[in-house]
Amino acid sequence: MGGFVTILGTALPYHILSYGTLLGTELYQSFVNTKVCFQELPMREFLILQRRVFPVYFKLQVGLAMLTAATHPSRSILSLAPDPWGAVPLAVVIGMGTLNWLIYGPRTTQCAFVRRALDREEGQAGAGDKKVFQAKRNFTFNHAMCIHLNAIALVATKYDTVQIRSVRKKI
Repeated sequence: MGGFVTILGTALPYHILSYGTLLGTELYQSFVNTKVCFQELPMREFLILQRRVFPVYFKLQVGLAMLTAATHPSRSILSLAPDPWGAVPLAVVIGMGTLNWLIYGPRTTQCAFVRRALDREEGQAGAGDKKVFQAKRNFTFNHAMCIHLNAIALVATKYDTVQIRSVRKKI
């Protein structure tokens, strides 16, 4: 019992919990939630849901990556000082999540709504092809950026597993 209480007084269990939550959230949002919602919801409702879900997801991704860094074994974030390369995967996750949260996520949502409105107008009154083409192009670019930044963050999170294993061997 004394060993269990001792472990709870260290950063290790909190680090593993925050890391596991980060990885699980990224995998679930990327491969399950988005796909199911896209397949099952009408486009309008899907866009409304995504406008609400993705900002929360990106904030959570950034926050969990920061918590994972802050609870890095064996002496919290100070343990990363002798090995700055150990902080790179988490810095990448924080950077990619922040870009998605503040820049590409909102742009993608905005472009999706503009594109949808122009598609509706085109069906009704024949909106300019140039405007529709530009709206689709803007959406495609921003959406691709979101996807790629999220994929980079996911790979960096998985790479951090290697860092956890090396730290565990030292403990």
